Amino acid sequence: MENHSKFYTDEKGRTRWHVNDEIALRLLELHTFLIIADYPEDHASRYPRLAHSISRFPESIADLVDQGRLIEEIGGVGEIVETIITEYLQTGTCSKVQDYAGDIPQTVAELVPIPGLGAKTIKRLYEDIEVDSLATLRTAIDEGKLKGFKGIGKKTLDKIEEYLNTNL
Repeated sequence: MENHSKFYTDEKGRTRWHVNDEIALRLLELHTFLIIADYPEDHASRYPRLAHSISRFPESIADLVDQGRLIEEIGGVGEIVETIITEYLQTGTCSKVQDYAGDIPQTVAELVPIPGLGAKTIKRLYEDIEVDSLATLRTAIDEGKLKGFKGIGKKTLDKIEEYLNTNL
C-alpha cells in the first residue's frame, strides 16, 4: 500500500489518514469473505468494529506497525490481527482472505463500499442471485432481481444506483 504519510481533514475537523481508510476497507472486505464462507459470525464481527476504530484513529496505522505500537494502541488488536494488518500493508492482501475466500470471486470485494450493503446482504446477493461484482449487480438491477429482495428497500436501492452510476 502506498501513501502511508498522506492525511486529510474530515468534515468534523479531525485528522484522518488514507492508509487507515484503506486498512479499514480491507478489514470490511475480509469480514464479507468470512461471512460468505460461513466463518463463525461471533469471530467475524470483530473486523467491522476494528475497521471503524482504525479509520478514525488519529495516527497512521502504518506508523504504529513500524513502531511496534499497534497492539497497545488499538483495542481489540492482538497478534493475529496485527499480522493481518501487516500483511495488508506489505502486500495489499492477507493470508486469511486467501484461506477463506476459496472459490469466491475476489470481485465480491467491489460490493463492500456500497452504502447500505452489509456482509449478510452481500452473501445473500452472491448465493441467491449470483451477484459477485459491480457489473453483475448492475445486471441484476436492470433485470429487476433486486425488487423485493430481502434487506434491500427503495432507499437502499437508490443508494446502490447512485453508487453504480458513480463507480461503474
